Amino acid sequence: MSNAGWNFADLEAEQVALVVEAERTLDTDLVMAYAPSEWGTVDPDSVGDGLDPAELEPSQLECLQGLERMVGGVLVAYRRRID
Repeated sequence: MSNAGWNFADLEAEQVALVVEAERTLDTDLVMAYAPSEWGTVDPDSVGDGLDPAELEPSQLECLQGLERMVGGVLVAYRRRID
């Protein structure tokens, strides 16, 4: 299978709870979980108006990467854009 695109990851309730906890722990506005898909329907660069990928410290990135293994997806932390 060729990974041509991205979809929102299909998470169980426990995995969603981990992502919500990551939002709180990382002090971000939103953490989205994506999964590779042959028929991608999500463009992570245009997920939401007014959101930018969050700048994270190395320890925060390690936390997010560890969580990715737990939920089986790619996680992106976002902050609201301040105009």
